Amino acid sequence: MPFLIDGHNLIGAMPDLHLADPDDEARLVERLQRLALRTGRRITVVFDRGAPGRARDRTSRGGVTVRFAPSGVTADALLIRILQAERNPRGLIVVSSDRRVQEAARRRGAQVWSSPAFVAYLRRALGTVESAAPGSEEKPEADAEGLEYWLRRFRARSAEN
Repeated sequence: MPFLIDGHNLIGAMPDLHLADPDDEARLVERLQRLALRTGRRITVVFDRGAPGRARDRTSRGGVTVRFAPSGVTADALLIRILQAERNPRGLIVVSSDRRVQEAARRRGAQVWSSPAFVAYLRRALGTVESAAPGSEEKPEADAEGLEYWLRRFRARSAEN
């Protein structure tokens, strides 16, 4: 089953990622790519703050599609739109701790996982430092090429905001 993920909500549930970190989105996407490669599951992650200027509002790489909510639209609203447009919502696992998103997913018949439940799944699936205790300074090893790609994408987006 593919995952549809509320990106910033998930980052807030991860003990070693922080929303204030300028690279938080890229680091999350890099982990999701490793998960997609390991499990074969397709993953779509949605973030607030739309892609600026002429940048695309969606990009895909390594089994992960990243979508940015357009200006004036929240990630939660975009997630609900995606759910409403989904042809087979019963085939999705929606990852969010937001009640409104969870309710919309349940109404469409999708499975719902809270962000902490997904973090536990990610720890088991990757068997890496994501399982570190909160406050741990240890950082996971990243695929340098993949991480650099996402860092460039997110930095370009941030520079235009």
